Amino acid sequence: MDEYPNTLDELVTDMERNPDKYKHLQFILNRQKHIGLGLGQLYLVVNELGFGLYRLNDVDYRNGIVRLSFINPSTDNSADMSLDITNKHPQTFLINWKDIEDMVYSGIVANYTDNELLELNNELT
Repeated sequence: MDEYPNTLDELVTDMERNPDKYKHLQFILNRQKHIGLGLGQLYLVVNELGFGLYRLNDVDYRNGIVRLSFINPSTDNSADMSLDITNKHPQTFLINWKDIEDMVYSGIVANYTDNELLELNNELT
């Protein structure tokens, strides 16, 4: 029988001590990057059926299962999903929307020279 951390705090602590064991969960349960377990943040949720943008509303944990509750910001419909902490190949992937924005903006900035950015900044002020 597998032994699981008893609480969400114990799970996060175990993740910090054993990062390789929980790489598949670090997208959401990482204190350093997503303070507050990501509550209120937007996530691109992707699975074999499609994808959508959802706001993380709640995180619960019991007996090795992380339960995530989401709200669709466009429709206010709720959606729930469960993740077994031992499943290293989940069927659903969550990508923090802020990470996507950062990648897009860094790509845009990389395509401009410093002079072009300064000119643009002068036009905006």
